[in-house]
Amino acid sequence: MNTFVLQLQLELDRIPIRNLGRDDRIISSHGKETRHPFLSLSVVSFLAGLPVHLKLDPRLDIGIGDKMLLRLAARKVGLVEASMRKKRAMQFGSHSARMEGGEVDRRGDSMIKSMPDSYV
Repeated sequence: MNTFVLQLQLELDRIPIRNLGRDDRIISSHGKETRHPFLSLSVVSFLAGLPVHLKLDPRLDIGIGDKMLLRLAARKVGLVEASMRKKRAMQFGSHSARMEGGEVDRRGDSMIKSMPDSYV
């Protein structure tokens, strides 16, 4: 089997532990429950059965050659600009990781370390 296909399978096999486990712990700590419609068994089985060349083309740039089926679906429903964006983690895509008040170059932990002892 192609090394690339084996790596994709490894990534798919890790989703429940690596990503969903972490996400479920964080979300359930707030009394909420997640839904993952694209991870339903029927969707995953269908997509896993498709040849890799229909899902990605590593020769193309990121934002074009990756997630090709999802990008095509987005274009078909009119989300042309969104279909060409690079993948970003949710906290960066939503800009929730950005600091307020013009402090975009400061990290959150540097603010904590620089707080006066009276606040700690």
